[in-house]
Amino acid sequence: ARLQAEPSRAVREAIFGALESVEDDAVTKGGIGLLASEDTFVRSQAVELLRQRGPKVIPFLAQAFSAAGKDQRKMLVDVLAAVDGPGSAEIYGRALADDDVNVVITAVESLGNTGKTEFRERIEKLTAAGNPMLTGACLEALAQIGNASTLEVIRSGGPIADFLLPSYLKLLGAHGDEFTISEAAGMLASRGAHLQAYILDAITMLRQRYPSAPLPESLVAPLQRIVQNGGSLLRHQADRLLGGLSRENHGG
Repeated sequence: ARLQAEPSRAVREAIFGALESVEDDAVTKGGIGLLASEDTFVRSQAVELLRQRGPKVIPFLAQAFSAAGKDQRKMLVDVLAAVDGPGSAEIYGRALADDDVNVVITAVESLGNTGKTEFRERIEKLTAAGNPMLTGACLEALAQIGNASTLEVIRSGGPIADFLLPSYLKLLGAHGDEFTISEAAGMLASRGAHLQAYILDAITMLRQRYPSAPLPESLVAPLQRIVQNGGSLLRHQADRLLGGLSRENHGG
């Protein structure tokens, strides 16, 4: 109760430190209530306090979710990023269907970071929701929990907007097959310099998974340009790929 009125940050830190050692449901309920505070410090510390209480906090999160405001619902999902247990899937499911897109994005990001593959299909469907920020979050999450069929779902939705291509390339590198090397190679020749690092990363990841897959000859000219004009890291990546092309052309 004192946290809301206490002006001293040092005292508030001391109060939170004391609450961490109090094993009582009243602390959990109070922590959830603090998520509605107008004080950024109090909100962030309340999230950490709830996370430290582990899976036993999940039933309280579920109970609070329906009546919570949109900002509070987002932070309830933030708590789940560090705790897991029975009931967490139900909260994630409700968050993915939330009316507020920021709550949905938070849930998508958390599911990707925690490797919740059971939500892959729902996140795939959300890429077509029409919100660019949500689509980007979905692509980032699917790079972590997607599979080969995920790429087909994304491609079936039509052309990828240019600003989403970095996220798409992460997905391509993580889950593409050996034939997608040609797709990435074509992008290197036709897209702007701002995508070069993402394209090279995708090709390198695919090459690591499919070391016997041939590299297209169309890569030679753009790779040579990067070796001549790119930054040090890009030059190194491009040079290694050119070396692979040279060995293939000479039967090595």
